[in-house]
Amino acid sequence: MSSRLSLEELLARQAVLRIRKWLRERRRGEKQDCSPRLAIKFCGGCNPAIERGAVAKRIREELAKEVSWVSGEEEKDFLLIINGCETACADMPEGERKTPTVVICGEALLP
Repeated sequence: MSSRLSLEELLARQAVLRIRKWLRERRRGEKQDCSPRLAIKFCGGCNPAIERGAVAKRIREELAKEVSWVSGEEEKDFLLIINGCETACADMPEGERKTPTVVICGEALLP
């Protein structure tokens, strides 16, 4: 049995690290009792190079005790955008440009 991680697992780990960094920075400046609200937005899935659902599931599991998950239409503190390919058709709505975000584009995370 191979100990290599799948691409989905690697992307999930990278995203979790970035989100946890944001959480640490957020906690330094604020004293809040409630969990930060995170939402996930998916692309349309027309030509995925990755299993988007597997990435999202892993991230949700890793952060389950640290954040609250909300739908994309609700008020959120952080947005995770998961695109299945490099085209990255899922974008942030204009009104949310100031929301901290991690974007997965197929086989990579955007800086």
